[in-house]
Amino acid sequence: MKPLPPENPTGASRMSSSPARPELIEQNSSKTLRKGLTFFVATCIIATAGYVLAGWNWIDAIYMVVITIFGVGYGEVHPIEGTWLKLFTIAVIFAGCSSLIYVIGGIVQMLTEGEIERMLGSRNRSKEMDQISDHTIICGYGRVGQMLAQELSNQDEPLVILDYNPTSVQKAIEDGFLAFEGDAIEDDILHKVGLFRARALATVLGDDAANVFITLTARDLCDSIRIIARAESPCTERKLIRSGATSVVMPAAISAVRIAQLAASPMEAENLPEERYRMLHTDACKSSSESLQELEHEVEAELDELADLAGDLTKSVANRHLDQIANSERS
Repeated sequence: MKPLPPENPTGASRMSSSPARPELIEQNSSKTLRKGLTFFVATCIIATAGYVLAGWNWIDAIYMVVITIFGVGYGEVHPIEGTWLKLFTIAVIFAGCSSLIYVIGGIVQMLTEGEIERMLGSRNRSKEMDQISDHTIICGYGRVGQMLAQELSNQDEPLVILDYNPTSVQKAIEDGFLAFEGDAIEDDILHKVGLFRARALATVLGDDAANVFITLTARDLCDSIRIIARAESPCTERKLIRSGATSVVMPAAISAVRIAQLAASPMEAENLPEERYRMLHTDACKSSSESLQELEHEVEAELDELADLAGDLTKSVANRHLDQIANSERS
């Protein structure tokens, strides 16, 4: 499920200012670089063809173009004679230098803009990290981490995403969450995400060993914080408790219990919390459900009418049959 941003993203877990998207910066820089390279290659081809038309061979023409555009300053391969050839050489110098400057400018733009944007984004996140408090630290932004972040965000709870994968961190930032790249088993990383100001830490990685190490590290640093750990294997639950976890959640076991409940008592499905993540609870499906309920009521009413008619018909047939028997007995 793709997380959806809340209608009022004013919580402390949201970015205060939305930085320009990196792909837009890359697109603008690439466009500038592409134009410069096209102009530069076209200038080289036209200049080489011009010198060849002047009677030079291909090697001399290419050599002349290279030393002219890059301003090496070597002597001319052949004497530049004739007004048109001199003017042509001047044009090659201007066009070649201009296109080369354009290419260099595109490269510099690609490097500087991306680096500046990363620096500004990192500085803004660092400021928010220093100000946030009474928040939940979510270690891992996988499937469980995304659903957990969305649920906390819907409840207007401040949170911080901590993940060592740059792709996951970037996705969390794009989803509107305050995210930090780093390994949660390192003390200084936990300090940076405000472990001592946090209310809870949830380690929801798919690796039980990593969850145990994170739990040990967090509990060693802070005795008062509430730690909720995810476990995939039943034997890991006791290890997490001994490591300092306040609560241990096993998604596989919970799923098995839910499936068993559905299999044994289908009517209890309405009380399951995961129903909120299904499309049956969208507005469109609600309206269609109401339409179905109205249709069911209409069908039930029609069936009741048919049942009454069938009962009357049965009584009528029975009375007629009794009358025929009585008449036959009299005769």
